[in-house]
Amino acid sequence: MRNDDKVLFSSEYLNLIERDGKVGIVPNFSNVVILPYIADKEGLPLLIGVLKEYNVFREGGYSISPITGSSDDEDPNFLETAKRELHEESGYMVSDNDRWYFLGNAISSKFVDHEQPCFAVDVSDLKREEPTTDGTEQEALSKFIFIPANDVVKCKDVFIPALFLKLLFDWIKKC
Repeated sequence: MRNDDKVLFSSEYLNLIERDGKVGIVPNFSNVVILPYIADKEGLPLLIGVLKEYNVFREGGYSISPITGSSDDEDPNFLETAKRELHEESGYMVSDNDRWYFLGNAISSKFVDHEQPCFAVDVSDLKREEPTTDGTEQEALSKFIFIPANDVVKCKDVFIPALFLKLLFDWIKKC
């Protein structure tokens, strides 16, 4: 936050502030966004891993979302946060850094002062374990699933098609 910000509301998770006559949100945490995928033998992503996530703010109580997670004090960097969150929410343990791709930072809204590091991870041919979860009700009610790459454009959460396009463009550049 800046020195001239006027705090309108504050909680453990965020501050609602007024800055230069505009109202916005400044989160009090850092988090990552993760897009696991299964590829064909050439590396083309065919299936995208998402959460059918319990969400009280969505009609029907669920949304299709990418895996996200907050950094813990013991995480030395965002990649390690992403690895921990992937295992926690999907059951995939991927320690091989060569399977991970940094897709850049993304901003979810012009009203939020927060960039989120985004990663893709190739889980092709890996064994999936039971997700460990963080013990919250939200994770207990959520389910990790794969959707066909062709259905990515139908997702209402804009992170999914945006990150898929970044991943796809990286794949095309390699070809």
